[in-house]
Order: sequence, then C-alpha cells, then structure tokens
Amino acid sequence: MSSAYQPYPQDPSGGYGQPPQGGWDPSQRGYLQGGPVGFGEAISEGFKNIVTFHGRASRSAFWWFFIGAIIIDLIGGIIGTATHAVAIQYIIYALVAIGTVSLSVRRLHDSGKSGFWWLIGFIPLIGTITLIVFYCLSGTPGPNKYDA
Repeated sequence: MSSAYQPYPQDPSGGYGQPPQGGWDPSQRGYLQGGPVGFGEAISEGFKNIVTFHGRASRSAFWWFFIGAIIIDLIGGIIGTATHAVAIQYIIYALVAIGTVSLSVRRLHDSGKSGFWWLIGFIPLIGTITLIVFYCLSGTPGPNKYDA
C-alpha cells in the first residue's frame, strides 16, 4: 500500500549539505566568503580586513597570510633591532597579531566552527594541536551561518 503523503518535504537541490542544482563553484566566492587566494592577495586582503571578525577565510588565505606574517615579523624584528626602534617593532608585531587573530576566527568560521574556538589555543600543547587541525579542515561546502 503506497501513499502520496511524504513525511518530510523533499528538497530538489540534493538535500542537506549537497550543492544546489546549478552547482557550487568555490572559485566564484569572494575573499570574505572563503574564496581561494594567492600569496599577494592573502596579505593585502588580510590587512584590509584586519578587524573583520565575520565571514569566512579559505585555507589558502589563512596559510599564505600566516607565512607572510612570519616574514613581516622577521623583517620588522631585524629593522627594529638594527635601528634601535623598538616602538616600531612592537607596532608591527601588534598589527600582525591582530590580523592573525581576525583571520583565525574567519578560518574557524569557514570550517563551521565558532570563532570562540580560538581561545582553546591558550591550553598548552593540546589547544595548539586542536587549532592546527581545525585550520587544516576543508571549509563547509555551500553557505553556512558565518557567511558574510
């Protein structure tokens, strides 16, 4: 005996977690929507959005910025030490740190996690390992609740 009644509405787009029927192309997303970027764009957009804690950040945006932040910190440290301009060195460190925290929060958003997970990094060793795993996870396909 079959019934025309469906207990749940059927989603023609493929269901929960599936791309819409027209397809979902991650390369069509912008920077704050978690779209892929190169090294230069990751650095420039990272500093343009230095205090933006909403939206998403792709793995490429996060890791390219992370490498750039290390380079900028090293250059700032060398220049600051050579010129005895410690204040400039600390300003550079503070700007890079703020940019890294905001990008980390957006990276967590891309993998579907709350930005408050960043605080787990204060737990020695276990927190750092947990964050590295979260940063390496792929982003959630399609829109999520943290989209800009």
